[in-house]
Amino acid sequence: MLADNELLKRLQSGSIRGIIFDFDGTLLDIREPLKKSIEEVYQAKNINADIDETIEEIGALMETIQGYPLPKILLESYDMFKYITSLQSLTFFKKLEIAIKIFTKYLTYAKDAPLYPNTIEILKKLKKSFDLFIVSHNQTRNVLEHLEKEDISSLFKEVYGADLLPALKPDPVALRPIFESYKSCKLQEFIMIGDMPSDIESGKEAGVWTVGISSGVSSKQTLAQFNPDVLIETLDEFLKLIEQKKASNSNSQERLKIKS
Repeated sequence: MLADNELLKRLQSGSIRGIIFDFDGTLLDIREPLKKSIEEVYQAKNINADIDETIEEIGALMETIQGYPLPKILLESYDMFKYITSLQSLTFFKKLEIAIKIFTKYLTYAKDAPLYPNTIEILKKLKKSFDLFIVSHNQTRNVLEHLEKEDISSLFKEVYGADLLPALKPDPVALRPIFESYKSCKLQEFIMIGDMPSDIESGKEAGVWTVGISSGVSSKQTLAQFNPDVLIETLDEFLKLIEQKKASNSNSQERLKIKS
């Protein structure tokens, strides 16, 4: 039960020091740019598919390859594309052509992608109690452009894109720069929040708390399979869990004062 959740207890006890966010799909709403890119290419190629399933499958692929250099994408593309159900009947080179077209369109459309509703207000509230970080497979400059456009880059202690990371998620080494930014810290003082299994895996392997958020590419059912410490649908829900716990603790303290 959430009432007995150890992570929520730690959030209230003040023993959580930092929150590490993924960016695309966690803070930035990429579903519409991704959906638009897929639909335009599939329509042009006369491909019929379950759009929600395809968004999840191709979204997972995009999350991976946007942090890779082109030679690595080409080298590993055969294995990557075989998991896209709607393209299974096509030849490898046809899959590659389609994937490149989708990715090219997505990069263009994603430039105008908005943050999720209430994200700025939520981040400002969290900033009062926690150090905030971003670890993304997107390029650092792209992440910073979105943050600066919203005038919220100052809310984050550090922002790490794929170009600044020593490894990519799900490798736990991806989170190492966060811990190295402190003179001393404990892993249990940090939370990793993300919309992809790779976010949950990297957090667990690194030894930090994990929160899966299903507002992005991955469904709640998919994320549940990776057993995050807390599973939510939106950042609003995460903030409400903290605030509800605070209110509960405050009421308990008041009752104790009255009894005494």
